Amino acid sequence: MSIIKLLISVSFVFLTSFLLAQDESTDSSATTSETIVEPATASEPTPTPDVETPSESDDGASEDEGSKNFGPVFDGAYINLSAGMNVYFGDIAAYNLFPRFSQFDEHITSAFKFSLGREIKWGFGAQLNYQRGSLIGTRKTGKNSSLISFRNSFYDISLQVNYNLNDALFKKNEYNRFTLYAQVGFGSIWYRSQLFDAETLNTKDYEGYIEVESTQELTQKTLSDKVKKAQSWSVPYGIRLNYKHNYKLDFHLDLTQTSTFTDRLDAFNRSWTSKDKYNYIGIGLTYNFNRSSDDAPKKKPKKDAAKEDKDSTATASNTKVKKKKRKGKKSEEDELLNVRLKLFETQLKLFEMQYLLGK
Repeated sequence: MSIIKLLISVSFVFLTSFLLAQDESTDSSATTSETIVEPATASEPTPTPDVETPSESDDGASEDEGSKNFGPVFDGAYINLSAGMNVYFGDIAAYNLFPRFSQFDEHITSAFKFSLGREIKWGFGAQLNYQRGSLIGTRKTGKNSSLISFRNSFYDISLQVNYNLNDALFKKNEYNRFTLYAQVGFGSIWYRSQLFDAETLNTKDYEGYIEVESTQELTQKTLSDKVKKAQSWSVPYGIRLNYKHNYKLDFHLDLTQTSTFTDRLDAFNRSWTSKDKYNYIGIGLTYNFNRSSDDAPKKKPKKDAAKEDKDSTATASNTKVKKKKRKGKKSEEDELLNVRLKLFETQLKLFEMQYLLGK
């Protein structure tokens, strides 16, 4: 009986070792299969980019209209034309920074501006400006005073120096279409102004006009413009933002404040107040004379459509392979579970036989 028990024990240990070895070999084969199923994507051919051949004329020379220019004198030269609005700042302004929307009719007027400029060197440039427009304002100058208004028509000429702020403030980016300029200058303004009562329309004061003799003694005066306009020196300063549309045209936004050397821009003055100012806010076009097609704004490169198709195909194939691997792995796991169940049943039977033989 002891020999039989010994044989049963040895056979049980041998069978258990064999089944465990089969289990390990199954796991290793699953790992190997997973490694082999991985697709190799490194051998995909690299797409060859299409090369555009420049069109040639009948005489064999390539046509590039962008290479045409107006001579070296116009290198970096440009003209600006813009239209916008004027905002008056002075004693008759009923606001501090900017009029409310409800005050636009009483304080904002239209204007336009023309400039001729040239880039010089190291980011510096210069431009000659001509601006024409009008100014208006309405306000009570005191608690007990009546409501007064003024209207002004003017034109100014100024010479400004501008500086390209992009290199100083921003990182260099070949795809950037925006250029920011700071500008300051000196000029002169010629104007005519009339100050009047907003209710009775009686003239209270004026600049750049002369009274008609027949109305000098009357409250309601008649003014004549048969006299030189009033004049004052001015200092314009501000910023200009250019957007490069193509190699010739830019869109620009002009924000300029002009400080004058007079407090009579509105035909009204106080000794304790500062000189009158006005702001110009305009949007316009810039034409650049000698910019060629090489100066056209660069566009960010788009991904190759063929490469995208290949990538999508590879992704789909990888997904299918992964699904197959999952299915294969699941079936292997089920088979391994069946083996383990059979091993467990065998162990129970061996224990049962050992128990019966022991009796």
